[in-house]
Amino acid sequence: MDSFLKLLRLQVMKSLVAALLCVFVLDATSPAEETLSLKELISKVRPSVVTIRVQGRDGENLGIGTGFIIDEQGLVATNFHVINEGRRFSVETFDGDKLKVLAVEASDRTSDLALIRVAFPGGIDLPALPLAKAVDPEQGTRVAAFGNPLGFKDSVVDGIVSAVREVQGRSMIQLAMPIEPGNSGGPLVDRSGRVLGIINMKSAIDDNLGFAIPIGQLVSLRQSPNPVSIDRWVRLGKINSQTWSPIMGANWQQRGGLLSARGMGKGFGGRSLCLAKQKVPRLPFEVAVSVKLDDESGAAGLAFYSDGDNKHYGFYPSNGQLRLTCFKGPSVYSWEILQDVPSDHYLPQQWNRLRVRLDVDSIECYVNDHLVITSTDSQLTDGSVGLAKFRNTNPDFRGFAIGQDLKANPLSKATRDWFSKLDQRDLLPSEISDDELAELGKSSETAARELIRRAAQLEKETKQLRQLADEVKRAKVLAKLTRLFADDEVKGDRLLDATLLVAGLDNSEIDINHYHQRIDTMASEIRETLDDDADSDAKITALNSYLFLQNGFHGGRSEYYHPANSHLNRVIDDREGLPITLSILYMELGRRIGLTIKGVGLPGHFVVRHEPVDGEANQQLIDVYEGGKLMSLDDARLRVMQHAGRRVQASDLESQSDQQIVNRVLSNLMGIATRSEDLESMLRYLDASLAINPDAVDFRIMRAQLRGVTGRKSRGMADVDYLLKTDLTGIDIQRLMQLRSAIENH
Repeated sequence: MDSFLKLLRLQVMKSLVAALLCVFVLDATSPAEETLSLKELISKVRPSVVTIRVQGRDGENLGIGTGFIIDEQGLVATNFHVINEGRRFSVETFDGDKLKVLAVEASDRTSDLALIRVAFPGGIDLPALPLAKAVDPEQGTRVAAFGNPLGFKDSVVDGIVSAVREVQGRSMIQLAMPIEPGNSGGPLVDRSGRVLGIINMKSAIDDNLGFAIPIGQLVSLRQSPNPVSIDRWVRLGKINSQTWSPIMGANWQQRGGLLSARGMGKGFGGRSLCLAKQKVPRLPFEVAVSVKLDDESGAAGLAFYSDGDNKHYGFYPSNGQLRLTCFKGPSVYSWEILQDVPSDHYLPQQWNRLRVRLDVDSIECYVNDHLVITSTDSQLTDGSVGLAKFRNTNPDFRGFAIGQDLKANPLSKATRDWFSKLDQRDLLPSEISDDELAELGKSSETAARELIRRAAQLEKETKQLRQLADEVKRAKVLAKLTRLFADDEVKGDRLLDATLLVAGLDNSEIDINHYHQRIDTMASEIRETLDDDADSDAKITALNSYLFLQNGFHGGRSEYYHPANSHLNRVIDDREGLPITLSILYMELGRRIGLTIKGVGLPGHFVVRHEPVDGEANQQLIDVYEGGKLMSLDDARLRVMQHAGRRVQASDLESQSDQQIVNRVLSNLMGIATRSEDLESMLRYLDASLAINPDAVDFRIMRAQLRGVTGRKSRGMADVDYLLKTDLTGIDIQRLMQLRSAIENH
């Protein structure tokens, strides 16, 4: 329950992927040709991959990462966080030969990249990997990642490029493959062995998603070296051992008044402590620090009443909540969560001041000087205080203090009055005077934090209002979709109307009547070329000529997964689309000139079938995506074998209903939204799917999860309640109750 957002996002993505693969049949293109087999690729790349081991203060192994050789004279690329500052590290080849580390040739903490200068015994040249051009790889490119995941040396994992997107302000390659600690710093290569990127991190959403830094960023770093000898490197950022005592691993560093922790600790959950050697005063006293997390799914904050080993309390943010815990031993079974609460006063991705007041019979926990937890737990009553971090987050700390009263200076009356006017909308932030600004500056940190908190709240409210505006716009569209499929009666324009309404989910300005008129006009122009007694063959020839020869309609290959290819209005305007949307247009025009044309949903490729009147030729499959090319049964068998890896089944060749066709259009749009993690678009398409299929259990569960994740708590619970009240077989009642509870308590 405490990690609701992360767990629900994980459930949502896994459920949606499963639905897209199992419930829907997606249109897909063939993969690009592979230059090398995986076995050949491993043989080529592995000699250039190295293992990097980071040593602790006493020479113990702190962690393992990966690097790869990019220059025959001894230049190794890796992530900055693999080597970090203040620790010695070793580099060894895949067959165990040690490489002498000479220097860190270049490093960039922000881009998380480093270049290491090494020397091979005997001066032998090292096998360097070729770097790809500094351009983003195409979606769907087959790739392989080399590294040492979870300490297992020389591992290889195969996958594809899902997308190139911005992550925390950096351009990153999103990968459909499992990434684990130890993969970091390893090469991401294409099937010819060229390096496309550097493995950087695993996804917090799904175990089968990872990220890599594009190779262009490494090329830029190589062009701007800032060499530091290895002897000097191990002294950079070294923590002051006279004032701090790190325990349970991780790499604690100090730069001026800023402390940071990098890497996983040795305690369960990646726990690591850094205890202050300062004498603890008599009760009551307080301990405080400001902390900033780079990853809110991790945790970091204060530790107190520590025995210098595994026993201590902890107060820290975790997954956006504030948590008080008691650690009574080295294992997860000795860990007790005393309280875990939300707070509007905690600011994600910002500096937050944590403060704990300890008295004989109470523990009070504050965030940004607001009381969030009070506890009378007394399992531990004495010990050291300091800092703690957990999991993969890399926190920064500043302003650590121990004292009798560490409350921040309160806002002055003039500042409180200014905030009161702001609340009452008596003034705008832009109207602040110089004197008022100077007054706020007297308590700058507290006042600035309060302004950031209010800005975050307003941004949240603005987002909710925009969401609501979008939902209001599409409510009319969904009502029309529901009416269209309220009964099984065949309605002449139902498929056309429904497909245009689906496009209207993403563009509420679509004029459906206009596109009706466009199609009627197109059909009229085709009829003008036909004789009065034209047979079906003549009509198909005229239809093909009109669409593909005279007007240039074609399959959208260069931007196959662009949403416009699934929007019928854009297909008509741009003369480009997917197999299914081109087929819908073909069927609608065919119907208007007297042809009976049905949709056929082959796995991965939608085609149509002409069903002639009695006395004419046999039924014929037509591939509209390929310009109206006739498709034989052998062609269909081959297509099914290529896409589904099985023989064609009778159901593959059956005519699809309007409902099935519209569902398939929605599946294509859902696939695009899922790949880009566009939760709002995913919700739109689920709304439409449920308007057409109200009893679809999987869709309703997915929508409940998405509604919970996006803050639509009451409607998420309503979806669960609908399923609980509906007599449907195969529903796991206990799981639904757990989901409802998770949404309700978020």
